[in-house]
Amino acid sequence: MAVSDATSRVEQMINKVGIKPRGVQTVAKEKGLLEGKSLMVCSPTGSGKTLVGEMALLRAVTLGKKGMFLVPLRALAVQVTQVLKDRYEVFGITIGLSTGDFHDSGEDLAEYDVLVTTFERTDSLLRRGANWIGEVGTVVIDEIQTLSQPGRGARLESLIIRLKRMVSELQIIALSATIGAPDELAEWIGCELVESDERPVPLVCRVISTANKNHSIKNLVMSTVQSDAQAIVFSRTRREAEAQALRLAEDVGRQFSTREKDQLDLELRSIENSTVNVPSDIRALLHDGTAYHHAGLDYQTRRLIEKLFNRGLVRLICSTSTLAAGMDLPARTVVLSSARSPSDYRSFLTANSIHQMLGRAGRPGHDRVGFGVIIAGSTGEADMIKDRYFDRILEDEAKSETLLPRYNPISSVLGEPNALAEQLLVMLDMLSSASIDDIEEGVLGESYLVHCAIRDTQAPMRVIHLGEISAEAAIERHALPDTVHSARKGVLGESRIREQHETVIGGIVTGFQGGQFTCRFSARLSSAGTTEGAQCSCGKPMSESGILCHHLVALGVNAAKGLGTLADYVIPLALSETSPLALLIRLGLVEGDEEDRLKPTRLGMAANRLYLSIPTVRELLALIPSTEDSPRLLWLLRHLVSIESGVGLDDSFDNMLAALVSTDIPLKQVADQNSISLGDMYGLIETSRWLLHSIAVAAELGGLAKVLGMSRSLLEAIEERFRNRGEHDK
Repeated sequence: MAVSDATSRVEQMINKVGIKPRGVQTVAKEKGLLEGKSLMVCSPTGSGKTLVGEMALLRAVTLGKKGMFLVPLRALAVQVTQVLKDRYEVFGITIGLSTGDFHDSGEDLAEYDVLVTTFERTDSLLRRGANWIGEVGTVVIDEIQTLSQPGRGARLESLIIRLKRMVSELQIIALSATIGAPDELAEWIGCELVESDERPVPLVCRVISTANKNHSIKNLVMSTVQSDAQAIVFSRTRREAEAQALRLAEDVGRQFSTREKDQLDLELRSIENSTVNVPSDIRALLHDGTAYHHAGLDYQTRRLIEKLFNRGLVRLICSTSTLAAGMDLPARTVVLSSARSPSDYRSFLTANSIHQMLGRAGRPGHDRVGFGVIIAGSTGEADMIKDRYFDRILEDEAKSETLLPRYNPISSVLGEPNALAEQLLVMLDMLSSASIDDIEEGVLGESYLVHCAIRDTQAPMRVIHLGEISAEAAIERHALPDTVHSARKGVLGESRIREQHETVIGGIVTGFQGGQFTCRFSARLSSAGTTEGAQCSCGKPMSESGILCHHLVALGVNAAKGLGTLADYVIPLALSETSPLALLIRLGLVEGDEEDRLKPTRLGMAANRLYLSIPTVRELLALIPSTEDSPRLLWLLRHLVSIESGVGLDDSFDNMLAALVSTDIPLKQVADQNSISLGDMYGLIETSRWLLHSIAVAAELGGLAKVLGMSRSLLEAIEERFRNRGEHDK
């Protein structure tokens, strides 16, 4: 089909489903969306970004190619899949959904015209070499700001690099509502930027200082509900979200008329919803038009809450940040009870996370304005929040201020040691064999990390180093190019080494403008169990971005030149620098070939295609030889699940698995008996299935027949439980 015919066909389909392009959609069309141009759309929530991706997918399918819609969360993948099916299956377009299943090759997914999936699942498909990937014409990447998330971001960055290499003439549509300096990211991806700050419903942001947070939140929620509108309250933790819902439910429930109460009760008793295993406390809350929402709830309960909220039957949701990432649940008022991180109360959330939550405010077609409010505990904290997340526009005459969102630029996290080691293995498996230079200057030379470093005058001299880490390489990883060149010429000052043993290299640096500074690189452990690291009497040994002061650079360059192997040992340890290649070789994942190039071993290829992180591989290989009986297998499994999930587990995990495979107790009862929420239990079971398969593969490669048999038996028992799952388990 000709390009002009494809454009006409897409426009016909869009018109038939009742959508008229506007705003960013019109601009995207003008910039070549339907001619195959790659675009990055950066605009507020509700502005119609998703439809830009949909039109690009329709174009690909019309031209006989496949489309992929990538999202960060499974819940969002389910939501997007349903929207696409409702709109486009009538035209004969097949829509598929695939999440998880890292041990599955995905060849059966070739039957779909459009596949909706998560970033991780797509990465897994590429690692396994799914044959149909070359038939893809368009990839839509939603929530592209995920690129800066620790752990996940490096995998997404690598995924984009490999997609562009593996698929010719690929159209990429990147979408984000919350991103600073979008032009730099768009340039790296190879997209033309479509940027807009227009919202269909204007957003008014406020930061409120209060000594009684609960009282202030109640006032905001009740003023919203009393005006026949809806509110979302975001809390730091699950427990806080649940407690907030319980506090507010009775007051919210009083605002419902008798007719509305009857309608809500009728909905909850309907045949469709009566089979949903809703926890008793949530069912009671729902009768008052209130709910809490977090990942600990099972899928069906979360979907029920979202459906009732979209229909206006639930007026208030108290949630963790799980509701923020792209889910289509707008409310007139959004309240953040705290700007602090869920994992560490001393740390603040990123600006992008804050504005993603505030961006839920304002319901198109219902509200003339949306209100986003952050609660602060003091005037000082309120000013800190305003300065951190907003540009403050002062109105002199009114003596008031307008808060305009300010976003963080997206930064690469590929340089983290475990991420680099993992991606070195990924690239070697993709290329079959390569030299370090091939990877550093070739594939990873195309990374966003390098792209930004080239343009940043404050980037270190060496951004990526995959081979052996010498003292010189470690210094270059933590110093600006001009500083290193000056140190080598001796113009930073004179340095004299006074300490030199297996854990410390220290000395005195006399600055070129006078003054003496005591410096040291220490690999010794402090009382807290961490490496003492780089120290300097100037008081600023290392900047927040990891750049050493010029006194330490002078000492380090001198030590690298004069102390040889001692410096090569101590300085990298002091700076927490490790060699990705050395780690992979030590784990038996990489080896040299006949031409002195590197290639993955059979174990390395298996680890890569099983989608295991480097910390998980390290622990698996260390512990599997001593896994001689079922209790030790359960301990190994629990340990690996803890690493991959980031959640500490205790004996309740073992008890949960035992109940699953040896009894027919309903799943809800198993969860309750072990004090595990149903949603978390489903996640733990799925992770366990994947890791048991991985243990079996590693055992088979290592010739550990007993471990192979035990892991396969336990996996089969879990699979059997879900094959024979009765109505009581649903």
